[in-house]
Amino acid sequence: MTFRLPSLILFALFLSVEMQAQTTGGNPQNSLLPEINPQDIEIRSEFRARFPGLRRQPILGFNPKPRVFRIDPNRMPFMESRDEAVANIAITQLDRPEPPERSILRTPDRTTGLLKAGLGNFVTPEAEGYFYHGLNNKSALTGNIDYRSSEGHLDAPELSSFRYFDGDVRFHSKVKEDLKVSVGAGFLSDFNRMINLDPVFQNGIGETARKDYLGFGGDVSITKTESALDGWELNIGGNALSVDLDAGNTTRTGEVNEQVINASFDKYWAGSRLYETFHIKGSVSGGNYQYTGIESQQWIDGRASVEYRKLLDFSAHITANAGLAYVSDGFSNRIYFTPEFKLRYNLKDAVIVTGRAFGAPNMHTVREHHQTNRFLSFETALQHSYTSGVYGEVAFQALEGNRIFGGISYELTKNYAYYQRSRPSGGLINSFEFYEVQFGKANVFELFGGITQQLVPEKFWFDGRFYARRPKLANAGDIPFEERLGVNGSFSYKPIDKLKITSWAEYVGKRTAPSATEDLGAFLLLNGGAEYQINNRFGVYVKVLNILGQNYEIWEGYQERPLQAFGGLTLKF
Repeated sequence: MTFRLPSLILFALFLSVEMQAQTTGGNPQNSLLPEINPQDIEIRSEFRARFPGLRRQPILGFNPKPRVFRIDPNRMPFMESRDEAVANIAITQLDRPEPPERSILRTPDRTTGLLKAGLGNFVTPEAEGYFYHGLNNKSALTGNIDYRSSEGHLDAPELSSFRYFDGDVRFHSKVKEDLKVSVGAGFLSDFNRMINLDPVFQNGIGETARKDYLGFGGDVSITKTESALDGWELNIGGNALSVDLDAGNTTRTGEVNEQVINASFDKYWAGSRLYETFHIKGSVSGGNYQYTGIESQQWIDGRASVEYRKLLDFSAHITANAGLAYVSDGFSNRIYFTPEFKLRYNLKDAVIVTGRAFGAPNMHTVREHHQTNRFLSFETALQHSYTSGVYGEVAFQALEGNRIFGGISYELTKNYAYYQRSRPSGGLINSFEFYEVQFGKANVFELFGGITQQLVPEKFWFDGRFYARRPKLANAGDIPFEERLGVNGSFSYKPIDKLKITSWAEYVGKRTAPSATEDLGAFLLLNGGAEYQINNRFGVYVKVLNILGQNYEIWEGYQERPLQAFGGLTLKF
C-alpha cells in the first residue's frame, strides 16, 4: 500500500505535464510566444515575428454581429410577370420627363418710356407719358407730360370746353458717391370755360367767359447723404403764373399775375445715444402778386425748427418739434410758435396707436387757389392762416399689406380760406357772379375709418375709407361746399399677368351752397377700367367714368360731365 501511493502521485504529475505540452503545441494561436521562421533570417535576411496568441479583445458589453453576408432564409422568390410588375405605376411616370428650365442670369429690361393715349366721347383726347434716359452711369434725364381736353358736354349757349396740359423735365447727376444734384423745369398751359351768370349780366359778356392759365417754374436740389442717419438737403426754386379771364367788354375781364420764390435747408444727424436723431429745418418763401385794379402785393413766410426723434423699447416712436415762423401778407404780419408732438406706439404686435398735436401757419398761393376752384374771379387776395389741431388713430395690421384703421381729428383755423359766389354791386339780391376767396374762423371735427387689404399679393387688392365731418364757420353755419359725409374706395384685380381690372368709387354727401335756393345734393360716382398688355411694347385700355350717369355739381352753377367712355393704347419703350 505504501509503495502504490508514491507511484500514483508521480504518474499523475507526468501525465499533466504531457497534456500541457500537447495542448501548447497543438494550438499555437493561444501561445503568447512569437512565431519565427528561421528561413527568413538565414535565406532572406529578414526578421519577421508573428504573435498568433495576441488578438484584439472585445469590449465588455459590446458584441457586434460578424460581417457575414447571409441570404435571408425567409425570402420569397420573384413570381410577378412583366405586366403585373408595372401595373401600379402611374401613367404620367411612364412619359419622358420634362427637361429642366433654362435659367440665364441677365439684367432685366428697364422701361425707359411709357405713353398712354386715348379718346373719349365729347371729343375728349387724353395722353400721359413718362420717360427715363440714362446719359451715363452718373447722370440721367426724366420727364413727364399730362394732357386732357374736350369740346364740352353742355348744350349751347353754355360752353364747357377745357384743356389741361402740363409737364416737366429733370436732370439728375451723381457728382460724388454721397452727393447728388437735381435740376428741374416745368410748365402748364390750361384753359376752361366759366359758369354762365344771370341773363342780365351774361348778355354783356356774350359767350361763356373763358379763363387761361400760363405758368412755368424751376428748381435746384442738392442732397448729401453720408449715411442713413446723417446728411443734408438744399432746395432753391421759383415759379410764375399768369391767369387771364376774358368776360367780354365788362369789368369782370381782368388778369392776375404771381411770382413765387422759395428756399429750404434740412440737416439731420444721429444723436450721441442709440435710437435718437436730430433734424433742423429752415425755409423762406416769398411772393408777389397783382391783379387788375390794385397795385402789387407781397407776402413772406420764414420758418426755423428743431426736431428730435427717439425710439423707446422698440415700441414707442416719439417725435418732438419746436420752431418759430414769421408770416407777413398785405393784411397782417406776426411771429408764431410752431410746436408739434407725435407718438407712435406699438401696443401689440399687430396694434399701432398714433397721436399727434400741432400748430402751424399756412400761406396758399394764387396758383393753389385757382387749381382748387377753376371758377374763381381774377380778383384773388391772399391771407395767411394759422391751424392748431389734434389727431388720433388706432390701426390693426395682422399681415403685411393688410390694415384696418380708425380715428378722430379736430382742427381750429384762423383765416380759413373758403369759396363762394360774390354778389354784384348793383343791389340785385338774388343774383351772383363768379367765385371769390373769403376768410373766416373755422373748426372741423372728423371721425374716420378705413381698410386696406391685399388678399392675394400682386393679384387682388382693395382699399376704402369713410369720414364723417362737422365743418363749421364761427357763427355762420357750415363751411360752403364742404360735405359732412363721404366714402371712397378702389380695387384692382389681375386674373392673368397681362390683364388688370380696376374700379374706383366716391360718395359725397350734400353740401351747403349759399348762392343756391337749396343745398347741393349728394352724389355717387362709380368708375371702372381695364388694361391689357398685348406684348412687351403695346397694350390697350378702356375706362368708363360716372357709370351711373349721375347729375351732380361740385361747384354750384356748373353741371359736371355725365357718363363718359375712353379707349386707347399704351406704348412702352
